[in-house]
Amino acid sequence: MDSQSVPTKLHLIATAERLFAEHGINAVSLRKIAADAGQRNDNAVTYHFGSKQGLVDAIFEHRQGPIDARRLALIGVFDREGRGDDPYAIAEAFARPLAELLGGPPSGSWYLRFCVQAAYTVHSDVATLTLKDLEARPGTHGLAELRERAYRVLRDFLPEPLVAQRWWHFTGFVAHTLADLEARRSTGGSRELGSTELLVAGLLDSAAAVFTAPCRPSTARLAQTEADEAVRGG
Repeated sequence: MDSQSVPTKLHLIATAERLFAEHGINAVSLRKIAADAGQRNDNAVTYHFGSKQGLVDAIFEHRQGPIDARRLALIGVFDREGRGDDPYAIAEAFARPLAELLGGPPSGSWYLRFCVQAAYTVHSDVATLTLKDLEARPGTHGLAELRERAYRVLRDFLPEPLVAQRWWHFTGFVAHTLADLEARRSTGGSRELGSTELLVAGLLDSAAAVFTAPCRPSTARLAQTEADEAVRGG
């Protein structure tokens, strides 16, 4: 690889992450990304990444390694403390590595908003990612491990059809809350909510509550009915 291409690619990744976070993936053209990154060649993104999908994939690849390493380290700490399957530990190991991105310059973090754009918005030319998609990528061992642990815990008190749904609720709650905090922090709008440290502590408590919320009997009956219908429709 050309020695000049590495900093160029990283600059395009950083620029795209910011623009996608601020405006949405559908609203930003590859030409706009190249121009904002100071590239005179309008086709710079296509040259380096092939497509908008390739660029989105590159943003995740760039970010996931350090996040996964931090997540695995936290899992190791909680295992040594004997609470690896504790809902609060699962919540912290999932959320803390993402929340720590907020510790940089006030306007220097866009990844959390980018994640929400990539995973919770339908796009015309980029696949909307699911957690299973992310788990299939290199550098996501911590995410897959947390999901396996969460499923074990959830199966102790939820009907099987609700297990994956509850994990989706939990991860979506964390992702959207952190993305909103990232946006507020970039404009100084989170001060009335307390310090970032207090906000993250409260988020972990709320996330654990989402994770462990009991299932109403009526919801359990509905889940069983739908599971039985799925078997019969086989």
